Amino acid sequence: MTAVGVTGELLLTAGILVLLYVAYVLWGTGIQTARAQDELREEIESQWADPQPDVSADGLPTVGPDQIELGNGYAILRIPRLGDDWERIVVQGVQLPDLARGPGHYENTANPGELGNLAIAGHRAGHGAPFAHLDDIEVGDTVEVETATGTWTYTIDEGPRIIDPTDTWVVDPVPGENAGAEPTDSRITLTTCHPRYGSSQRMYVSGVLTDGEDS
Repeated sequence: MTAVGVTGELLLTAGILVLLYVAYVLWGTGIQTARAQDELREEIESQWADPQPDVSADGLPTVGPDQIELGNGYAILRIPRLGDDWERIVVQGVQLPDLARGPGHYENTANPGELGNLAIAGHRAGHGAPFAHLDDIEVGDTVEVETATGTWTYTIDEGPRIIDPTDTWVVDPVPGENAGAEPTDSRITLTTCHPRYGSSQRMYVSGVLTDGEDS
């Protein structure tokens, strides 16, 4: 076989491997995430139906969203604009292993209903692409977040907007203000990568709490 033939075969093999990898990222990871979502739903429904408070070393109960371990079920997110039956289990944390299971709650941001900024990140491609169509959300749309203690509805008043990856102010308690600014309202911010099949920028939408309280 000539050198040209060998090179051609190598390039063909490399091309096939690239296509297989892309297929895995776009669809294979989605199957894994779907399974994780099913497991999370079973766990969260069981816990909410019969809550059993954990106990700390000093014997005090440690219940509440702040005590949820990374990667575990945190809340149920519903976005009607993305489909009448669009619903995802949000996990605690936004590291890659967390987001491989579903949209993730930024640990140091507000919890549902609290003053401040409830920030949630999600993939736009791969792992089920929960925020694939985040750019379809419009001002006036609603976003619902349910936890063990209540359901909160936020109304979008900003977005979609494109920012740089370094613009971390978007998840501050008061987005766009000094990081130490005291919040006076309850907001939600949803973030994802932009463009859809890249990560050179970020996209976000944001809204304000308009309904809901602890049950």
